[in-house]
Amino acid sequence: MDDYHVMSAFATIIQCNEVQKMNVLVKTVVAAALISASAAAGASTFDFSYSFADGQQVTGDFTGVTADGGQSVTSISNIQVQLNGIAFAPVAVGGQTLGNATLQANTWNPATGAFVDSTPVTIYANGALNNFVISDVDAATNTSPDYEFAYLNDLTNSLFQVVAANFLQTDSFSQAEGNSTQLAVDSPGTAASWKLTEATPVPIPASLALFASGLGFLGFRSRSRRAA
Repeated sequence: MDDYHVMSAFATIIQCNEVQKMNVLVKTVVAAALISASAAAGASTFDFSYSFADGQQVTGDFTGVTADGGQSVTSISNIQVQLNGIAFAPVAVGGQTLGNATLQANTWNPATGAFVDSTPVTIYANGALNNFVISDVDAATNTSPDYEFAYLNDLTNSLFQVVAANFLQTDSFSQAEGNSTQLAVDSPGTAASWKLTEATPVPIPASLALFASGLGFLGFRSRSRRAA
């Protein structure tokens, strides 16, 4: 075989290797995109409410993932909470902003008698199973929130309580009950007063779907060039 044919064969081998590498890359990225899309498709918006014995009410919503039709929800994010229609939100006082705009959830650990970061939060449709707090701080390290909603069922420490408090706001309930700020307490909590419903699935972003289809097209072109 002369030098020309040797070089030509060598170039063909290199081109085939590059095409194969491109195909592997495309397949990997497409798979990652589809996995992300699947996770996004599994997320839903959930509405919740708790009606206290004195007539006060907590309402709100969050994004989460359920594998059992909404009986238990994990991966909690995008949380919104209102107590008697007043949002858990920052308030400007004397030129200073109090409260955190981002709410987070922590799990109550009966073994330690404290909120923790180590256990992912699960919120249940059955109120008797709940052990969580939603607040504007990391409750595992900060015991001074500006607003919080806690739902505890701790058999180990005999702690059964639902508490909602907004220390930045007042309303007719707090005034009537002699509290300087919003406060609602049920001790013990009533599971029948808790509602958790799946509102709407979170849609897959159109840009993600377009991205995945575009990568598939690149793979098709790569194969076409190799065939040519």
